[in-house]
Amino acid sequence: MEHLKKFFLYSVDDFDDFHRKSFTNASEATHKCFRQSLSRIEKIYDKKLEHMHLKFIDSPEDLMKKLETSDYTRNTIINTFTHVLKLLKLTDTPLHHYNKFLKVLNYHAVQRQNNIDEELKEKMSFLPPFDKLRELLKENINKIDEDTSFFEMKHLLVLSLFVLTVPLKISEYANMKISFIDEGTKYLYIVPETEEMTLVFKDNRIKITDKSLIKLLQEWINGYNNSNFLLIGNEESKKAMNNKDIRNSLSTASKDIFGISLSNSDLRHSYMKYLMDLDPDINQKIQLSKILGYKNTDRIDLHKII
Repeated sequence: MEHLKKFFLYSVDDFDDFHRKSFTNASEATHKCFRQSLSRIEKIYDKKLEHMHLKFIDSPEDLMKKLETSDYTRNTIINTFTHVLKLLKLTDTPLHHYNKFLKVLNYHAVQRQNNIDEELKEKMSFLPPFDKLRELLKENINKIDEDTSFFEMKHLLVLSLFVLTVPLKISEYANMKISFIDEGTKYLYIVPETEEMTLVFKDNRIKITDKSLIKLLQEWINGYNNSNFLLIGNEESKKAMNNKDIRNSLSTASKDIFGISLSNSDLRHSYMKYLMDLDPDINQKIQLSKILGYKNTDRIDLHKII
């Protein structure tokens, strides 16, 4: 492919610059992901890109084998291979060669989805029913008294935010604030002199309707948390819990209360199975998928057949 010779000495920086000029409206995250994929190519071949003369695009099968023998996860491998296809487009690689790469990518993407489906079925076989989790959690909330420690309350609240309301992604709660004024993004809005509470995010608003969760939040804010943040690590802290803090607290709380350590992903799967058992209509599924952070209803629909 003679036309590729002008790209033989391109470095990661050169292709990054080329990508930015070709996709001027793309987000910084998109540019960063493309660059990271090229850096991974350098790592698995142990050579700088400009020293490879694009040899890694000679054979899609060889590239995939190289990626699969690395320590990268399946998702990272697929993402890297996808960005190589983008590189082929950028360099005007002939369609017949591009299609060879696309065929390999499609095959492995299907295999990945099949593996995900099987893993999900296995996981759902041991996950407790979501309504049972709610019952157990409410029983523990009703046991709160003056002897309940800060850490017991913290773990109980973290777990409740993922069980007694829609289990969003952990990142949604990191650095979340408490506010009595309804403006801004990412905060728990408390209507003054009422029990009304709403979780406000960039793209969603979720009104808290569960009375046990409202009671727990009131106890937490009035008796345990003196900061402006919803979740804090200890009594003296003025800093919000980050993703790792929340993840660890979720694992600890679920182990103590449910007898099994559950992740955010586990709770979301259990919740989606619970939803599908209620047989929601298409509009409800679209709305719930959006709240859960999915682009379509495919992820929720998968739980109907488990």
